[in-house]
Amino acid sequence: MDNKASGGDSNEIQQILERWAETTRIGQLDEVLKNHASDALIYDVLPPMKYEGADTYRRSWGDWHPDTPSDGQFELQDLAITAGNDVAFAHGFIQCGGTAPNGKVFSDLVRATFCLRKSGDGWKIQHQHISKPLNLK
Repeated sequence: MDNKASGGDSNEIQQILERWAETTRIGQLDEVLKNHASDALIYDVLPPMKYEGADTYRRSWGDWHPDTPSDGQFELQDLAITAGNDVAFAHGFIQCGGTAPNGKVFSDLVRATFCLRKSGDGWKIQHQHISKPLNLK
């Protein structure tokens, strides 16, 4: 973890992102966007790739959230956080995977960037960008 923020802000941002990853991993779908701004702009690897607003993103999950018989893998790696007084960004990788109901194991590594804004409610994710390199080989 490479954190370039004041101790309290860095710790709070790290906790927000770790909680986001944990709730995603264990399928607590009503909690995943708890620390996202309602008007968050979210880019994801799956179509339509651009989601304007947390509610729009949440409504899409039935289309893509993997059904695994047990907790899947969704781990933040190499997370770096930089924060100012009211704006911060963090970036790293997410190792995701699990076992599908048919027994097939899947695994993927994606890139993640988060932009956060601090207000009276604390830090909120204002922008989230998840991407995967295209393998042209």
